[in-house]
Amino acid sequence: MSVSSPVLQDRAVSEAPLSPAARFRALPANLRGALWLVLGALIFSAVGVFIRYAGREIDALQLSFFRGAIGLVFIVPLLIRQRVNPFRSPRPGLHFIRAALGTTAMVCGFYATTHLPLADATSISFSQPLFVTMLAVLFMGEVVRWRRWSATLVGFAGVVVMMRPGAGSFQAAMLIALAGTFAGACSTMLVKKMSAHDGPLAIVGSIAILQTIFLLPPALLVWQWPTTTVWYYILGIGLCATVGQYCWIRAYSVGEASAIAPFDYVRLPLSIGAGIWLFAEVPTLWTGIGTAIIVCSTAYIAHREATLGKALPGAVKAQKTPA
Repeated sequence: MSVSSPVLQDRAVSEAPLSPAARFRALPANLRGALWLVLGALIFSAVGVFIRYAGREIDALQLSFFRGAIGLVFIVPLLIRQRVNPFRSPRPGLHFIRAALGTTAMVCGFYATTHLPLADATSISFSQPLFVTMLAVLFMGEVVRWRRWSATLVGFAGVVVMMRPGAGSFQAAMLIALAGTFAGACSTMLVKKMSAHDGPLAIVGSIAILQTIFLLPPALLVWQWPTTTVWYYILGIGLCATVGQYCWIRAYSVGEASAIAPFDYVRLPLSIGAGIWLFAEVPTLWTGIGTAIIVCSTAYIAHREATLGKALPGAVKAQKTPA
């Protein structure tokens, strides 16, 4: 009776083919983060398509309520299993303020997606980092020097170019989209404050609960029962938005934010392609110019943050010199 050598056994194990999941885990962290973000961009682009189709029959307020309610179905089991009470917080008021801002951002975003070309709605949403820079100075005490201020001002100039106030093509929906982006930036700044004393599940859980409560009364005012086809779109919105958010969280949990953030811009060509293919929406020259300016300015801000973060090690990072 022969006994296999431990060395041969170890060699056989090491030469066994890796599973796809194991191969994925073996990739560099930033590459994995970028792939998660690209997958999330693809899924979020599908959300925009579903919103556009469903918005032909029901109001953006009702759509937003369904989005919140479906998200609640996913999050409540996690809250119960992890025994997390999202309102047992040292500062519960911040949860209500953040939920109000997040709700405003979602409703404005849904309205913009149903009333603007997909390319325009997506491009305006990318101006959020510009608002975050401004709010960081006003409310977080950050000092921003001329390079980031210049990039921020250039980015806002891109928004103006794309919106073209005073032109015949200007739409109020663009202002609503911009207001939603601003509300989203305010919500992001609050998350930074809340994360110091609340866990991610508590933060996500509180907004899921409060959004559903906030949106029920206005949704009832415009309520109409969806057709079977629209129900499919609504379920697609809820499912894809939840999965897309999961991909987004996984991306930033494994990769460096400054390294992978530019991959989120994949949403732009996807939205442009979907708009042309499904809705015959050909972007205007001004949309292209404004979008390019916004992308370049926000990409520069991310690059500047990465440069400073790498240049200032250890304890110095906590008090780094702003861009």
